[in-house]
Amino acid sequence: MLRAVALGALTLGASALSGTVRTRRARAEIGRYGLPGWDRTDCRDAYPGGYEQVADTSGEYVDAPAACFGGTFRGSDFCDGGWHKFGTYDEGGVRADHVAITTACGATRTKNAWRWTTPDGVVYRCSDGYTTYWSTPADSQTYVTICRSEL
Repeated sequence: MLRAVALGALTLGASALSGTVRTRRARAEIGRYGLPGWDRTDCRDAYPGGYEQVADTSGEYVDAPAACFGGTFRGSDFCDGGWHKFGTYDEGGVRADHVAITTACGATRTKNAWRWTTPDGVVYRCSDGYTTYWSTPADSQTYVTICRSEL
């Protein structure tokens, strides 16, 4: 009898814990190159009243509702595995050097990526980086670029 009561208590305790684990708040993400991501779907410390999302300039979400903010160029073509590309790529005969960066969302904490929710309820990760395009070192141009990937 005692064994049955103890087993029942353990089962109830395990069930309660598993329910707690499933409802736990999201934790900060760590990107592919060890850079921290954001753990919320807003950036209220920097934009308390919200912000105007900016449409993608290229990639698979160019016709989707805007999600990311900032950068000269935004799109899924700056992504590798859901995070900003890192490394050198040949993009149509032009060399592109990509590097993920951390920037501030507010005054104190820097992050590489943020989660943004579009009005239709889709959540995207917006991962920041620099992209330098060049044919020769003398004619290089560097831009802030944003990788947009659906979560």
